[in-house]
Amino acid sequence: MPATKPPAEPTDLEGVLDCLLDAVAHDHHGRVSVADVQHSLGQRSFGPLLLIPGLIGVSPIGAIPGLPGVMAVIELFFAWQILFGMPHPWLPDFLARRSMTSARLKRGVKAIQPAARWVDKYLLAQRLTIFTRGVCFKLIALTCVFLAIVMPIIELVPLAGIVPNAALTAFGLAVTAHDGLWALVAFAFTFGSIYLLTMLF
Repeated sequence: MPATKPPAEPTDLEGVLDCLLDAVAHDHHGRVSVADVQHSLGQRSFGPLLLIPGLIGVSPIGAIPGLPGVMAVIELFFAWQILFGMPHPWLPDFLARRSMTSARLKRGVKAIQPAARWVDKYLLAQRLTIFTRGVCFKLIALTCVFLAIVMPIIELVPLAGIVPNAALTAFGLAVTAHDGLWALVAFAFTFGSIYLLTMLF
């Protein structure tokens, strides 16, 4: 029997959402695990996997109690792996097995698909790629580590968690689409997160 061709990795926001819907279509017992999502996204690139936690945080799905914290830990794992130069993303079983209902994930994806199409059409392109490669890629990973660590603190302020999640989403878009402009936008949101952090101390 011929080997199964690995899934093509998405290069834009709608492609990432399509992969989430693919995970829903192949769910087990009405639930989708983190491992299912990782398999649908492809396991060779960090970009989409950096994008998903932030995207969930700014979407209606992020209202699920406890989910933002899990997403922050997942983001932390992937970002650290980039810093240590690991060639492929990996998660321990206790995180890979975490799951949510397929129906809830599907509703959340459908809710943001129109905005994703608009972003892909008008706001996403391969440009300023120097800000998504080499040293800048490592800096993005380091900043994602910082955001994942401080997010639970920032979320003590009602609705303030949107800002670090927006930064993580923008970083994920930057790496997925090799769009350095989104990396610069993400750093701007990161400074906003630092400002919110200073308000708590």
